[in-house]
Amino acid sequence: MNPCDPGLPPCPPCPPTPYPPCPTVCPPPPPPPPCHSRPIMRGLHWAQTKRKIAQALLASTLAGLCTYVFLGKRRREAYADFYCKGEFEDWADEMARKGLFQSVPAESLK
Repeated sequence: MNPCDPGLPPCPPCPPTPYPPCPTVCPPPPPPPPCHSRPIMRGLHWAQTKRKIAQALLASTLAGLCTYVFLGKRRREAYADFYCKGEFEDWADEMARKGLFQSVPAESLK
């Protein structure tokens, strides 16, 4: 039987005493639930560390992939094209005639 039911008779008045008044029969209602969840403090540093390591690995992988795609492949193609079409013997003879090689005297090429 709950004393807070409206069908029951009211409580008798408290006698006048110098003590505090009688407590209410009905307990106060529970407080409303909080609007946001409380942070989980146990293992918080480890969880943040794992998250930051995963973010760093993802960022470095993306940076490496972008470097490979946008710089590495083009550079590799340019070098391959240069070495396929290069006329190295003609360039070497021209540089030797200009005297750019120290081991080949310019007088011997004339």
